[in-house]
Amino acid sequence: MLLIYNVILDESKKDKYDKIFSEIFRNLDCEFEIKYLSDDLQKLELSRYSHLLVTGSELFASQNTLENQTVSDVIRIFAEQEKAILGICYGHQMIAKTLAGTHACRKAKQPEFGWKKITMKPNPLFFGIENRVFYESHYDEVYRLDDNFSIIATDRDNIIQAFQYKKLPIWGIQFHPEVDFEGGENSIRQRFQEQPKLKIFYINEINEAKNNNDRFLIFKNFVRENYGK
Repeated sequence: MLLIYNVILDESKKDKYDKIFSEIFRNLDCEFEIKYLSDDLQKLELSRYSHLLVTGSELFASQNTLENQTVSDVIRIFAEQEKAILGICYGHQMIAKTLAGTHACRKAKQPEFGWKKITMKPNPLFFGIENRVFYESHYDEVYRLDDNFSIIATDRDNIIQAFQYKKLPIWGIQFHPEVDFEGGENSIRQRFQEQPKLKIFYINEINEAKNNNDRFLIFKNFVRENYGK
């Protein structure tokens, strides 16, 4: 069973992403449950799950907070048992910070909002993906990984966009494959209305179909790995 660890703080956004991820994994016929930061997740309870997905969040992985420590504790339990983990954006950063150390995550030189073309290396997580433009929305980044990690995706600035840990089914991705073009543009528009100064950080590298259904293959490939362990 998959554990979707929704670590979003804003209640309306939390509900929105509950619906998005629920639809994705129902379509994949994958059994799942959703838990939140407010839930007291004990090691014994977590043993029920074969897979862990850690969502994005308004939290900053580059900071030392009680919330980040809670997320790290959950990630570490799954990693110690070599179970499948997928971290998205903040989740990606927290996997790196948990397994490589605090030096592996920092505040990015500039935030990124929009659509970015990703260069991917051959990897089971990316099997079948041809359209490689994905939604980005982040302030932090992964930037220093040790030899336990394989960098499997970068962008044109050579920023780490995805990694795999020790050839285990443990991945982090900086981008958001759960977000379609309409949803991403609506989120960006709302953010820029609230913070107009951020408009200078908008990125649009879309040169193919705007509604990239290839993105769902990441979730399909993820749930295939280690299922039932």
